[in-house]
Amino acid sequence: MNIADSVILITAAGCPLGKAASFHFASLGARIALVDTDSERLHMNHQECLARGSECYALCLSDNKEATIASAIDAVHEQYGKIDVLINCWLGVDIPMLLTQTSVEEFCQLMTEGTSAFLSFGKQTANYMREHHQSGVIINLAACRPENPIPLSSSSKAMLAGFTQSWSKELAQYKIRVGGVFPLIFDERHDLPPSTLLSLPMQYEIARSAEYIVSNDYFNGRMIEAEVV
Repeated sequence: MNIADSVILITAAGCPLGKAASFHFASLGARIALVDTDSERLHMNHQECLARGSECYALCLSDNKEATIASAIDAVHEQYGKIDVLINCWLGVDIPMLLTQTSVEEFCQLMTEGTSAFLSFGKQTANYMREHHQSGVIINLAACRPENPIPLSSSSKAMLAGFTQSWSKELAQYKIRVGGVFPLIFDERHDLPPSTLLSLPMQYEIARSAEYIVSNDYFNGRMIEAEVV
């Protein structure tokens, strides 16, 4: 895919990784659509993108309901006429241990809150690409919540990989590729300080890995482990 001629939709665009991805792809000439529920962080990222001379459109969501996300995708289409790439930021969910006091109901609520936006953006963007007979790319990125920069658990890592592989098989017939990126330091390096997870070198490496997936037309159904040496 020619990145310079593409429209890239970035979710959770106000988080550090969302900012890094938007700056990186904008520097390659892509048109960027930024989406988030945090108006302050979204506005700051939008202004920085514009200051860099990027063609950028920002849309603040009132909530993460599926209907709201579907309307956002329609708005991006009205603005740019197409969506080629979805950068789908997975902010993770703190899955409780099996023997803790957390009830099954609380567990289900945590899962719903942690995955609803991620799943809805994937579903609605895939439907958009299919209905418009447009080949495209969905990239699932493992990010950290800005207010809680702790490593994602191995279970979150496994879920992200599972979604990526499952979606790639389902969407292959529509010429929609799916890939994913997560930092190698998640779970493997507990000795690292939390700030490392949001370091600029790691953010850049994840964004660069996402660029590789978009550019490589044969990459599908796999994950890249981003590592900073």
